[in-house]
Amino acid sequence: MPLLQFSAPGAVGDDGLMHREALGDFLRTRRERTDPAELGFPTEARRTPGLRRSEVAELANISEIHYANIEQARGSQPSPDVLAAIGRALRLDESETAHLFELAEEVPPRSPIPNMDLSERTRQLIDSLTGPVLVCSARLDVIGQNQAAIDLLEDFSTLPAPDRNLARRHFLAQSDDDVWGSPGLAALSRFAAARLRGARARYSDDPATIALIDELRAHSPRFEEIWAEEPVGFLRDTTLDVTEAQIRQQTVTCEISDIPGRDQYLVFLPIKPE
Repeated sequence: MPLLQFSAPGAVGDDGLMHREALGDFLRTRRERTDPAELGFPTEARRTPGLRRSEVAELANISEIHYANIEQARGSQPSPDVLAAIGRALRLDESETAHLFELAEEVPPRSPIPNMDLSERTRQLIDSLTGPVLVCSARLDVIGQNQAAIDLLEDFSTLPAPDRNLARRHFLAQSDDDVWGSPGLAALSRFAAARLRGARARYSDDPATIALIDELRAHSPRFEEIWAEEPVGFLRDTTLDVTEAQIRQQTVTCEISDIPGRDQYLVFLPIKPE
């Protein structure tokens, strides 16, 4: 397998050098925290914790000299392909990978599909809350919920995939008692359309996102009407009380907030005091 190519050398100013040094420091800390045994490397005869530079280079399919130069702020600027390979070698998460690219002054890679994984941190957060909370993907699939949300609504994990999508449930409600089709959730209509338009732009080649939007446009006149207005934005890096509805004779206030760095949403459903 050929080694990954990297960009040609260029002049590095004081600011660039500071970024390169910070990049090297970041890589070193992540390399030293990585357990060699988990990646199949022997653990004996190591003077320092973590992986050796040669092992990171091997995992990333680049030369040891090139990796050492990156970590020691020497040589050429690492290319996006090299950065991505190093990130995978060190098992960086999404936030760490974004930080790696930021230090290298490169645009981080974007997943071709929405993130459908519920992080352990988010799981712990929603389980610690007493009120009902859902976690939704960029295209509004329910990918997590706490016990209070199960008790109030239903266990989405037991439903077929199409029935876990709140936009589909809202615009294509199958029954009058489906809370997601409630007239009280009128504000959800514009929010969902705006969020799906954003998801369509970010994941333009994702078949599931394209199919969902095509289905809603074909079968929901309300969605098609709002979609034609090209709604964008609406709720980015903020929390907003978007609507309220009646669920089992209780008034529920729906608040939605971004999960930074994951392109996912927290949907809070606190019961409104009478």
